[in-house]
Amino acid sequence: APEPPAAAAAPAAASGDGKKQQQQQPEAFSAPKPRPFYVRPENIPDILTAAVANVPRLYAGAVVAGYRLRQPKSGAGSTAAVEEYSATLPAGRPRLPLQVFEFEACPFCRRVREALCALDLDAYVLPAPRGGRVYREILKERAGKAQFPYLVDPNTGFEGYESAKITEYLYETYGDGSVPVMASNGPLFALTSGLATLARAGKGGKRAAKVVYPEKALELWSYEPSPFCRVVREKMTELELPYLLHNTARGSIKRRELRALTGRVQVPYLVDPNTGVAMFESAEIMEYLEKTYGPGAPGVAAEP
Repeated sequence: APEPPAAAAAPAAASGDGKKQQQQQPEAFSAPKPRPFYVRPENIPDILTAAVANVPRLYAGAVVAGYRLRQPKSGAGSTAAVEEYSATLPAGRPRLPLQVFEFEACPFCRRVREALCALDLDAYVLPAPRGGRVYREILKERAGKAQFPYLVDPNTGFEGYESAKITEYLYETYGDGSVPVMASNGPLFALTSGLATLARAGKGGKRAAKVVYPEKALELWSYEPSPFCRVVREKMTELELPYLLHNTARGSIKRRELRALTGRVQVPYLVDPNTGVAMFESAEIMEYLEKTYGPGAPGVAAEP
């Protein structure tokens, strides 16, 4: 998919706060072997709190809208006992990925991410954490203020603030028009989404001290309530790394695409076109991102 204008403009908008350069793989880097559900002992508290954050939201975004199970069709080539699919989502998907200005710790942004997951939509995530020096400024220039989330749909021309309005638009345009109770506006959403943010103590809300801005947006296969994916998205937010998000909720057609690409369905899965790295495993992904784009990365610029 083509880079969104905002992502392409990021290094220029940084005005010296970050440094644009061709990144290299970390020294002696080797992509880890995938180990489903493995958690390093030192990362157990982080993964546990990321999992607890799903409880108030009842794991919203775990499955696509209209999720169903059926026996695979004869001759389809599947070896699975059952096939997961959506009985309500249209077969055709938008031609271009959507674009969303947001940050992981924002409770209102969570509502939009859950909707994108349930509706099986890909989107460029343009992270705008507190202290961010790229996408906050781009959004102020584009729409007048740094308020999040902000959605851009290049397929229809829609642009707008307000998570409730964005969610209604997404379900009306790419779903059956019915907004789930957990995504509806009101005290239930405010309470449960606020509790989810509290469980993570605001991680994914503030920019790192120094960053290296990538030449190209990264790609991430993920789904909203996965605790392994959440910690990676938080890190990408803190490093202001734009990425193309491939949502892979249960029943998503992207799961078949991921299996065709990698031979397995496991998330998170990161592809970095700037270095040629493609890898599984959340802990190793975060280490890779920190070494390549974080405060100690080669070529990081001095900042005031």
